[in-house]
Amino acid sequence: MPAIVPVTGNEIEEVEVELTPWKQAFSQQAMAQKPPAFFSTGGAVPVMEGYLPGAARNRLSINEGEHTETTRRQREASMKESTRRRESAAKGESRRFSFMSSSAEFNKLLIESLQNGKGGKGDGGKSRKPRADKRNRLSSGTFCRIENQSALLSTYIDNNKVSCGKTGLYLLLVMGSILFMIGFVLGMGFLPMMVDDMVKKKLILSPDGPCFSAEDGGMCPGSVQSKYFLWNITNPTEYLQGTQAPRLEEVGPFVYNTYEKVYHANFVPNKTVVEYEYTYFWNYSAPDSCAGCEDLASLDIFTVNSAYLQVLDQAGGSETSLIMAFLPQIFDGLFQGLRGIVALSADPSATEAELDALALGQWANCSALGASVSSLPAYQENDPYVPEVGAWKSANVDNSSFESGVSEDVARKIFGKQSGGAAAAAADPFPDALSFIGGMLMMPEADFSFLSGMPEAQIAVVKGYLFYVIGTYGTMTLQAAVGSPLGAQSSGLIIKRSAKDLLEGWQDPLLAGFAPGMNLSYNLGFHTDNIDSIDAQMASGLLNSTHPFVFAKEAKTGQYNPSETGEVISFGGQRETQHGNGTEGVRGRSMDPSTGFRFYNFRKEQDFEVFHEGVQRPFTFLRDEKDSVVHKIDALHFRLDPNETVTCGANATQCIYADNVNGAWNISNIYMAPTLGSFPHFYPEDQSSDHVQLSFNTDNRREWGYDIEPRMGVALKTTVPFQYNYRVAPTDVLHPAIWMPPGGSQEGVWIPQFYYDLMVEISAKDAFKLRKVLNILKVVTLCLLCVLPTVGIIMVVYSTFKLFFSLET
Repeated sequence: MPAIVPVTGNEIEEVEVELTPWKQAFSQQAMAQKPPAFFSTGGAVPVMEGYLPGAARNRLSINEGEHTETTRRQREASMKESTRRRESAAKGESRRFSFMSSSAEFNKLLIESLQNGKGGKGDGGKSRKPRADKRNRLSSGTFCRIENQSALLSTYIDNNKVSCGKTGLYLLLVMGSILFMIGFVLGMGFLPMMVDDMVKKKLILSPDGPCFSAEDGGMCPGSVQSKYFLWNITNPTEYLQGTQAPRLEEVGPFVYNTYEKVYHANFVPNKTVVEYEYTYFWNYSAPDSCAGCEDLASLDIFTVNSAYLQVLDQAGGSETSLIMAFLPQIFDGLFQGLRGIVALSADPSATEAELDALALGQWANCSALGASVSSLPAYQENDPYVPEVGAWKSANVDNSSFESGVSEDVARKIFGKQSGGAAAAAADPFPDALSFIGGMLMMPEADFSFLSGMPEAQIAVVKGYLFYVIGTYGTMTLQAAVGSPLGAQSSGLIIKRSAKDLLEGWQDPLLAGFAPGMNLSYNLGFHTDNIDSIDAQMASGLLNSTHPFVFAKEAKTGQYNPSETGEVISFGGQRETQHGNGTEGVRGRSMDPSTGFRFYNFRKEQDFEVFHEGVQRPFTFLRDEKDSVVHKIDALHFRLDPNETVTCGANATQCIYADNVNGAWNISNIYMAPTLGSFPHFYPEDQSSDHVQLSFNTDNRREWGYDIEPRMGVALKTTVPFQYNYRVAPTDVLHPAIWMPPGGSQEGVWIPQFYYDLMVEISAKDAFKLRKVLNILKVVTLCLLCVLPTVGIIMVVYSTFKLFFSLET
């Protein structure tokens, strides 16, 4: 193939070139046209250096008539090479190939311009319109044609062979950039703010929110389901007689639906704090309870009587001290008995005052009858004891006359028959019978004599008599008040009651003896018998948080800081609580439905505190390493800090409490008796054959924990089971033989009474709604953060490529 030689204006001369037969026609047409200005007439075609492949080595002549087989093959090979390089350039294999292909295209345009000088055979002699060069095509807006080539661009430009231009590509570039920015701005800014605002409105406490609005009337929507388990002593008689260690079995669950009602809510002016009183209402759910537990009244349980232990603890820990508290009632009974007997022999016209004087004289000196009433046969049938102090002194001190030397004034104080009115009582250091008797028994004789004016000789006689009364009339009175051991309506250390009585309230005869006429109800869980009266009195303002079943609380609303929603400030009117070894400020999140179970922005929280109303102290919960799943919803799991259950010796921070048993909390100061709070099935001692034994279902054992959905601040599951354990020991009057471990401490053994399983879990219906909301948020977030920016990037890349890098443009 002849070499292609570049020429300049001074070198133009005629050059001969061999042409293939199919090119001859083309050559004739080209020569027939008027040549461009830079060609000489009939001269050779100038070729620009560097634009044709091999331009430095070959010279191309287009003179007609010169062609050989060799030049034909070389020409065809050159055309194939040009085609291959153009295809390579289109695939992006080489910028050099792209450049060379563009050079071949340019030379092709030059040759076509010669042909367009005059019409050829194929177009009927008509002149063709010259094609626009690259610059003109780019500016004219006709450089590309879309024919179902791009699904993305077809959404913006019609698919029907619509020409797109430079303006459209710039528009596409701008729109892609906007989509990219909109996706990130909405996904990372607007949407989180919108969700956060929605969560705040749901969690923050307000006067028109749940439980506090006038529409709700103070009643919180929904209920909390609590499961109660009672510990039944299966060998109560043997335990009381001291022949066997107690055997206890778990009975339950007894399921109650609990409702809270709020009274007298008061929001401070800036609505950052709310003060309110509240109580709970219950109804029994038999279908959810244990098999055979439908009729609670027919299910008998033998258990520890915490009411008796509380009364005993308030009396100093012994039944003798308890009897001392009964002495005013005992002496009132003695006085009425003596007065009735002396009235039989007195003048029928005697006044009430004269009969009182006769009865007091008979007690002090047996002056009314001249002898003790115990000598009367009719009296001996009902009372084997000597009621008068004179008769007691004669029989036990000096074996002489009935003269005790006790004045009438002293006798009146002992029987509560003082005269002188309110003014005299206000000036008296011992204004009533109980304080007078108690001071005489407990104070040094000289001190009591100085304060009371009673001679020391009389004090010694009367004190001896009082201890005699405690051991005789006092024991008899206490036994009568307590009732027979394990009777259906008896009191004492161990009692028999129906499950309904234990859970919903019973009348303890010992409490009734201390406060006659008050109709006190004692229960382990609920006050269903007082619900109507409590509600009516609370609504009318006649009742407040001084009632044992009404509570007062002050909590933060979250208006200032949503993360503090439900934070307790005070409980029971106290901002500090007294524990065994000191005081501690009230703090931690609330647990009641009106202000509790709100956890705003918990995605990064590692721990939080909860104020437990039953223990009246804060507890710390730590985030678990493993998250949890509740009803197919991912949640953060928080468990109780292990340091919360150790003694002072194991953790100095616990020394504010009187905790002396690992795994339990000393709550004796709250429940006014030696009491431990613990997890269910807890027992501090070895449960061997000669010790307390517990029988229970291990499936009912649960640890404390919270499962929180962090984005919406919802507590999906709350598990706070709590067991009450009481220390039982032999007493000095009625229960001296109750069982104690061999060789063990005589302080007593811990006996579990009951436990409740507070497990609040979101319902399946509410969980479905929450999952739906969370999934919608996930889809919207995914679209905003992924789909829109991805579409925008595609549009930007496509338009940029078309504008600046595509061969078509």
